[in-house]
Amino acid sequence: MPPRLTPNRLAALRMAAAHPKGSIDARSVTKADELALEELGLADSIDDCGHVQGAPDPEGEHRGHPHFFRITEAGRTAAADES
Repeated sequence: MPPRLTPNRLAALRMAAAHPKGSIDARSVTKADELALEELGLADSIDDCGHVQGAPDPEGEHRGHPHFFRITEAGRTAAADES
């Protein structure tokens, strides 16, 4: 069964949409929520340049950048649509 957008996950997305960098506070979601948001494409580990952790990086320019759990554009859309 695919994950769904629960009230807790939606609340985390709304808070992230209001955050200047789109960060999701790890204290606001469980590990299961993190995995579900990633699987739904609503959040991911993203660096300040917008590179998703694990995505191709042939130049090696993102390897040293810290990645944070952040909302994606799809997550912003979902948060706005559910308002």
